[in-house]
Amino acid sequence: MSNASRPLTRHEVKAQNSRAYLLQQRDDYIRRYGEDLGAFHFLMMLLKTQGTKAHKRGDIQALRALANDLHAVYVKHTQ
Repeated sequence: MSNASRPLTRHEVKAQNSRAYLLQQRDDYIRRYGEDLGAFHFLMMLLKTQGTKAHKRGDIQALRALANDLHAVYVKHTQ
């Protein structure tokens, strides 16, 4: 959170705006699809975004971690 004695840095403002945007996106998905399906669609959007970024960076470890996380969600909900 911000310190009241100084203005936010550019990085802090960017992080705060990003968080606000993601919360708005989550609420929009939940409003459109309902609680469970909306949360699932939001999770898929986040995984796709992070996977695309990792792929562009060539970060194989991040891609493996995302694949493992996605598999864990699949296993949890298909058992």
